[in-house]
Amino acid sequence: MFWGLIMEPNKRYTQVVEKSFHVSMASLDLTAADENLVQVMLGYDNRNYLLCSLQKGSTWQVPLDLNFQEGTKIAFTCNGQGHVHLTGYVISDEDMDLDELEDEEEEEEVPQLVDKKTKRKAIESLKNQKNVKRARQEIETESSGDEEIDIDDSESNDSDREADESLVNEKEEETDSDENDDDNEEEEEEEEEPKKVKPHQKNKKNKQQEKKKEDMSKLVNGKDAKQEQQNKQQKKTKGKQQSSEQNTQNAQNVQNNQKKRLVEGGVQVEELKVGSGAPAKTGKFVSVYYVGRLKNGKKFDSTTQGEGFKFRLGKGEVIKGWDVGIGGMKVGGKRRITIPPAMAYGAKGSPPVIPGNSTLVFEVELRNVH
Repeated sequence: MFWGLIMEPNKRYTQVVEKSFHVSMASLDLTAADENLVQVMLGYDNRNYLLCSLQKGSTWQVPLDLNFQEGTKIAFTCNGQGHVHLTGYVISDEDMDLDELEDEEEEEEVPQLVDKKTKRKAIESLKNQKNVKRARQEIETESSGDEEIDIDDSESNDSDREADESLVNEKEEETDSDENDDDNEEEEEEEEEPKKVKPHQKNKKNKQQEKKKEDMSKLVNGKDAKQEQQNKQQKKTKGKQQSSEQNTQNAQNVQNNQKKRLVEGGVQVEELKVGSGAPAKTGKFVSVYYVGRLKNGKKFDSTTQGEGFKFRLGKGEVIKGWDVGIGGMKVGGKRRITIPPAMAYGAKGSPPVIPGNSTLVFEVELRNVH
């Protein structure tokens, strides 16, 4: 059943609602209006709320989504020069019953959504634990490659025997070569008799050469040991850095998932600021500041001053995306709510401001909970 009200400038229309009705549109009569702004106000609970602002030549029609229940005392006024037409429809008892049934179904579906979220978080935590274990295993395998390998006792004994035999052979060869060298040196000394080289001078030279050789071998072995130690240290630090980077990445992923989440109907909620006041619950009156934009960034509506926009949460007084997206906020908190068309104005939209099948993005700040 159609409902309508024609308001004259600066007049107050007070009534107690006899039958519940819904207000869908506010339109300015262009024949009697001037170029000044016309504001449509709602009086409720001893307070005045701005429903919309109309102006000839720019915004002469604004869609509304307001429900007024039976027994509520309200008052409409318009400030400015111009007649305003409020239009809508009367809500039948069958529609009210359907709304109650939908509310009950929503309350039953919420635990399932919560269970799915907890399952996702559990799966993600298991994946993170597996990644950390893999990183640790890689580090252990790298470090184990540098360690010495244990050999069976029997094999080690055999190898020790072979090594001892080879050492004995080498010593014998060295003694033979030393004897040959001594012989050669004696021959050279005989040939070089005119130089008269003394025996103690020859021994000094041999000792100096042997000492140089020992020093060089110690230096080389020390450098190799130092280089090996540095390589081990670099591998350990690299493994620690990789594990720490993996942990920070996992922590960032968990934090991002907590900030953004999907709720009923595909509505995406992003926490911009977590409030510390009273929570917004179904059936409570809440006051909010908001800015509404289309997906391309074009702003189509906002309320950012005064007491804000007031409505009762979860009772169909606003679009469905608001009821599910604002629930759970605390006073002082801010959210970015992305609402798909099915949870907003659907395929028809709300011409001329909102086209059909429009995804809406609202930045909402919870000011008060009554």
